[in-house]
Amino acid sequence: MGNNLEAMLKPESVVVIGASATEGKVGNIILKQVINGKFRVYGVNPKGSTACGLPLYPSVLNLPEVPDLAVLALPAGPSVSAARECIQMGVKAIIAVAGGFGETGEAGRALEEQLVKMVRNSQTRLLGPNTLGVQVPSSGLDTNFLPIEHMRRPIRGNIAVLSQSGSAAMGELDAVGLTGGACISAFVGFGNRVDVNENEFMDYFADDPETAVIALYLESFADAQGFIERCRRIIPHKPVVLLKAGRSEAGARAVQLHTGSLAGSDRVTDGVLRQAGVIRVFDTPDLLDAAHVLAYAKPIQDRRVAVLTNGGGWGIVASDFIESTNRGIGAKLAVLSEETKKKVASVALPYAAFRNPIDLTASLNNEMADVSFAALQDDPGVDVILCTLGYQPPAVDERLTDIIIHWARKGKKPIIVIPIGSDVVVKAMRRFNEAGVPAYSSIWRGVQAIDTLARRGEFLRKIETYPKEAVAQPARPVAKLPLKAGVPAAENEVKTALNELGIRVPKSILLKAGQKLDSVPLAYPLVVKICSAEILHKTEQKGVLLGIKDCAELDAAVADMRSRFASGDILIEEMVGKGVEMIVGLIQDGTFGLSIMCGLGGITAELYQDVTFRRLPITRQDADEMLRELKGHKMLEGFRGIQADREGFIELLLKVSQLGEQYREDILQMDLNPVIVQPDQAVAVDAKILWKTDTK
Repeated sequence: MGNNLEAMLKPESVVVIGASATEGKVGNIILKQVINGKFRVYGVNPKGSTACGLPLYPSVLNLPEVPDLAVLALPAGPSVSAARECIQMGVKAIIAVAGGFGETGEAGRALEEQLVKMVRNSQTRLLGPNTLGVQVPSSGLDTNFLPIEHMRRPIRGNIAVLSQSGSAAMGELDAVGLTGGACISAFVGFGNRVDVNENEFMDYFADDPETAVIALYLESFADAQGFIERCRRIIPHKPVVLLKAGRSEAGARAVQLHTGSLAGSDRVTDGVLRQAGVIRVFDTPDLLDAAHVLAYAKPIQDRRVAVLTNGGGWGIVASDFIESTNRGIGAKLAVLSEETKKKVASVALPYAAFRNPIDLTASLNNEMADVSFAALQDDPGVDVILCTLGYQPPAVDERLTDIIIHWARKGKKPIIVIPIGSDVVVKAMRRFNEAGVPAYSSIWRGVQAIDTLARRGEFLRKIETYPKEAVAQPARPVAKLPLKAGVPAAENEVKTALNELGIRVPKSILLKAGQKLDSVPLAYPLVVKICSAEILHKTEQKGVLLGIKDCAELDAAVADMRSRFASGDILIEEMVGKGVEMIVGLIQDGTFGLSIMCGLGGITAELYQDVTFRRLPITRQDADEMLRELKGHKMLEGFRGIQADREGFIELLLKVSQLGEQYREDILQMDLNPVIVQPDQAVAVDAKILWKTDTK
């Protein structure tokens, strides 16, 4: 199978098969759009005649040359026959726009399988079927069968939009076509993705000098591991923004451990994407908003925001969004220097507000705006400027747009603009976007753009700070565990392996079934537990007795256990004192493979569900980020005088990652819950492992 993506995106010759002279037909719409491009164009229709001034050939086999790209403007069945002829002729790339394939049922899947087999045994690449195809403004290639009169096209820019769904992306591209926002280097719709997929296009646009940002809409991953590997390679140089749909947990699987019940597939996905530096969004407008700001503004080093407005209410709304940790972005209003306040006061009216937000009131004029932007650009306490200015005051004219563009280009700090008004604002929005100044239609969207720049900046600082740990090293064998397919490992076996690995566990002895209790070389108080592979959740079955203070209580506890669990072994351990209770786990995720989890633990782990995930292996930096993402992260940072060995817990996470690497293909789930984090150590108090049923 060849790699002819260049022919698909930048062809020198194109044939539209199914070309038509009839207005409104797909073959007519596509042909009219293609002939405006910078390539040689042919039309094919067995009925002959002409269309759009071009002669129509009866078959692709009758063309005077082998075209680089064939666009199939045909129904599903004829598309298969046409694809066969294209492959026979040696066409490099095919775009099949028709639906009616695998998405429709058994008959459609049979047709799709024919396409798959044909392409697999050829050098031809196929996009689709069931796709809007591609749009590349630089060459004029546009295979979208939605007519321009019904759907505006975005202008040329530097964002590559890759979408599994045509409708999800095109609705937003239509909207930004009005204002010039989110200017694109290319749009690619994968459709049913029978051949070329998102990973190959990511490779292409990673090296494309016209593309600065890659934005994707995906409902599933063609190859999740390959996607993440590409992200790790691309993102240090070009941002990747992803809207991953299909987040709801549609199907329940058998869950036996806490880690499994906490590991909804989207939680794992979210953690893995964070780990790779992907900017994840959750709605279609957000996809292009994030890509837009990343394409035209520099990442910011901190989250200190200056708000410049001429409406007090707008400033208050912006402040709420900036500083709130609920619906806001958890940033902060910058503390403006006295010098900045003096400069603004020198041109503003006395009743204007010179703190932050700066409210220039309805008396705003061009001089006030110019001086204010200059002062904010010079203020060392400001990282980014959010500008929400109304164009309605009588002293304001279109020169305000020029002033904002000037300072956005001249200054070192990004300016995010929310222009407010009517007709003049539509024109201003287009001018801002064409000038590379991010402009948005609402305050919330502008504030989200700031969050995007901050997240990008945080990721870039991370990879600069820890260059040696950019990729974790594979683990060498570190511990021995007896593997029994489909059977849980006994707690004492797991803890023996953890101890070999250097993870602290309570001192213990194992009392086998029927074995007499003699001397106990442990310090009181003790814990008595049932130790059986058949009993995973001991607390619910009263299989744990705590606070055993002396020999008499120990004898009674052992007798009680044996009366209720006749066949099980008994584990006697030294009781670990109080500390912060955490949970650490491993989970075999269906998309990303074995992943690690950590969060607040103990009996409330499933109640609070304050957990986060990463794909194995993890680095020290990954472990640190995982802890910072938890809502309860301050519990390990001295909250209300609580002392906890945060670094010791990070070491424990890294060692669990090593264990997971060693048994990557064997572990189904693993729980360490709780891990008690004390002032000077982190101790795994309870430990479970479930093996996969097909492990060897």
